[in-house]
Amino acid sequence: MKLVTYNNKFKNQIKTYQVENIIFTGLPQNAIKISQKNKDYHPILLVNESNDIYTFFVLDYGDDKFKYTSNINSLLLRSFSTNERFLRKGYAFSALSLLSKYVQTNYPNIQEIVLGVNKRNLAAQNLYKKAGFEKKAKTYIGKKGIQLIFSKSIL
Repeated sequence: MKLVTYNNKFKNQIKTYQVENIIFTGLPQNAIKISQKNKDYHPILLVNESNDIYTFFVLDYGDDKFKYTSNINSLLLRSFSTNERFLRKGYAFSALSLLSKYVQTNYPNIQEIVLGVNKRNLAAQNLYKKAGFEKKAKTYIGKKGIQLIFSKSIL
């Protein structure tokens, strides 16, 4: 398993990528469209040796991160999902476990990863805690309700 930056060789797989519960996350297809116009939006995939896509997320270097942190040297993790065919097999945790090293290698100036989790999404909250993210006291009101803020140091 490895994390890779999305490129067009994954285009057909992304077309068939299914998200079980879109109430809490963005669709990979939409995130990729945004990334084509926004240089701060970096789609990332968890793939196996055959380049099958298990997990998708975006690392966003843009200004949206400032809703979650004041740290200029941070990335916002967003649109995190696991392909519906591979749910509940540990792939989301695997992706998050590889994230710190991936960020250190590809974004050496980054000190922190931040993200928002809908207050109603208990499964995601537990996943991020298990992966070493810390819940902050501050919250953010998003389009889909209260977002709890999680952070992980990359130092």
